[in-house]
Amino acid sequence: MKEIDLYSEAKPRYYQLIPNKKDGLILLALYQKYQKQEFTEEQIIQVITKVLSDLDGANQRDENNRNNIIILRLQEFFLWRDRKRKVYGFKNYGEEFCQKVFMRLSESYHPAKIERLFKNLLETLKASLEKKPPEMLFWMSDHFDVRSTELAQQIEILDQQVSESVDDFRFQIKQPQANILQVIETISTGLDHIKKHVHELTTGFQITYDIDDIVQDMLKDAANFELLDSINLVLQYNQNVRNHLDQVSTRIDKIKPRIREFIFEFNQRELDRKTDKFLHFLLDNASYIRERNQPKRLIFPEEIESFTIRIPESVPRFYILTERDFARKAPLPPAVRSVDVEQTKQMMAKNIEKIEIKKRIQYWATEALNQIDREGKLDFSPFFFNILNHEQHNLNIAVRTAQKLVKQCNSWQYEITVDQNEYHDPHYLNLSLWNMTILKKT
Repeated sequence: MKEIDLYSEAKPRYYQLIPNKKDGLILLALYQKYQKQEFTEEQIIQVITKVLSDLDGANQRDENNRNNIIILRLQEFFLWRDRKRKVYGFKNYGEEFCQKVFMRLSESYHPAKIERLFKNLLETLKASLEKKPPEMLFWMSDHFDVRSTELAQQIEILDQQVSESVDDFRFQIKQPQANILQVIETISTGLDHIKKHVHELTTGFQITYDIDDIVQDMLKDAANFELLDSINLVLQYNQNVRNHLDQVSTRIDKIKPRIREFIFEFNQRELDRKTDKFLHFLLDNASYIRERNQPKRLIFPEEIESFTIRIPESVPRFYILTERDFARKAPLPPAVRSVDVEQTKQMMAKNIEKIEIKKRIQYWATEALNQIDREGKLDFSPFFFNILNHEQHNLNIAVRTAQKLVKQCNSWQYEITVDQNEYHDPHYLNLSLWNMTILKKT
């Protein structure tokens, strides 16, 4: 695919590539009715008339000219015209446009399908790496590229469901005759359902960590350095889908407290409204009588039952305590625990060894980054063998330092280049590396 200036190329033809609302709905109506079948100009005009009538009402002004202009616009990228037979059909671009809209509106969330797709990715990755030589690149093109789009689409569908729930909530509460409490309960139940989907999707995405572990272990083998771009692509994709899923879950968590707050405020306003209405009813309908030598007596309307107002009396409360409540409890015997001194020493020794290895890895990674900051670049292959010389030929420290550097330098600040010419060190005849250079971008 040749390099083009996408903005400059699309600017003059934007409305041909992406139709306006009327043209787009006409296309969708045509696709709904005919799909891969051919259709005549008269049939196109019937669809145009129906769609525009639905959008704008009847409009007969200069109708022929309007229809011709619309048909010509659609022929740019969306429709074929057979001049001899005088029939039309969809171009591939037009079919893709309509199918994408159809898939987005009709596609639903399938948690079992997500988990099945991830399991398939993991199994096919293991199978490709067991072959001699490993077929990592074939796995990327035949499995990962195909599945990644479908997997990411499921997260977008979940996010779309959240947006639709919020929009529906806003629409329903504005309706004059709406039962607000019922609307709120329905929306809240829908969000709980989506939250359940997010939990199911999170369970499916746990497999991404297994995939991460496999491709990260590949970095321990110097022969796999030529696959750095593919490995980075897989790691970055897995991280992105996990981040997007967290965003959907966080968005739902933020919406639900607002709904509860709205319910509280609505109930408070409803109570105030009913109280105000009750007081006005009393003022308008209550009366009083005054008997001889007696104070005035308020008479409530007949709809209100009589009730007595009195000051509540103070009622003493007694607590019955038994002798058991005063008796001292027998002390519990101390728990006796045995300590395996030898096992504890072994665990401490292993932990100290792990901590020391982490310190050495961090030390060499810091040395490498400092050198990159000073000189602008680092020839990593001789640096790798320098680590082996100073760490008593400990290949584990050198490989894990390389892995840590690849992760830390995978950003816009650095650039990693790999030359397939092998680098050899005379002290390690059985070990060679590709020439890898880490550059600091300016």
